[in-house]
Amino acid sequence: MQSTKKYNHILDLFFFIFLLLFIILLDQYLSKILNFIFTTDSKSIINILLFSIIIILFYKISIFTANKINIPKFSVYILIPIVIFIGIIKFFLQSNITSIILEVLLVDVGAIFIIFQIIKRYDFNVKDWLGLNLISINKIKYFGIYFLAWPIIILWSQLIEYFNLEIFKSNNYSKEIFDSLNNNYFLIFFLACIVAPFCEEVIFRGYLYKIVKEKSNTVTGVIINSIIFGVIHLEPSTIVPAAILGVALSIIRIKTKSLLPSITIHTFHNLLALIVTSQTL
Repeated sequence: MQSTKKYNHILDLFFFIFLLLFIILLDQYLSKILNFIFTTDSKSIINILLFSIIIILFYKISIFTANKINIPKFSVYILIPIVIFIGIIKFFLQSNITSIILEVLLVDVGAIFIIFQIIKRYDFNVKDWLGLNLISINKIKYFGIYFLAWPIIILWSQLIEYFNLEIFKSNNYSKEIFDSLNNNYFLIFFLACIVAPFCEEVIFRGYLYKIVKEKSNTVTGVIINSIIFGVIHLEPSTIVPAAILGVALSIIRIKTKSLLPSITIHTFHNLLALIVTSQTL
């Protein structure tokens, strides 16, 4: 059942960004606090005090915005003990692999939780609003749009080589990821081919694309979500290819009117990248 009430999508997005940043910062803040308590490093006290101000600011903004868009403050409160619990586990286990897994889950699952809280006000059926619905057989043909992105990605790589654009050349980023997870292929597969495709598609092609489209138009929705999708990969060598992939996934999402095909293609893409990277390393 679609809600007829008008919502401020920009304010909703503002709430999403600040609450997600609050979660990330709170996790880092707790790590600093625990390190200070158990190492008694007096030099870190100033950093903790400054960090405390930032944490309080982001918390206040999140609560203020939640009130403005009529989201229960409980949605913010419930995240705090979860972040604290995860932070304590990370600190006392002192495991690099565990920390990476928990941090990824904290950010991705936290983002999905926030999005669901926002969308519940738009529509009673969050799944349908996001596009998590099955498609008909005749729409499978649109999966082929993914392969149209590859010539553009290859052309981009050739331009990098031709103009010798060092900043966009690959480095040891993939190796660092494999090393940080002790080359545990099961965990790498779980994070890269299950968690990442689902969460990123819900965030970018499910939520971000749709609210930008409703505020502006389809083309702007595709461009905005694809650019941000590229930028969040951080590694310069992957930003443009990821943005191109984002455009292809957006078009698949539009043509099929479902998020499931883009999740499937995203999983396939990451699996392919995982295989190639493992063979290269």
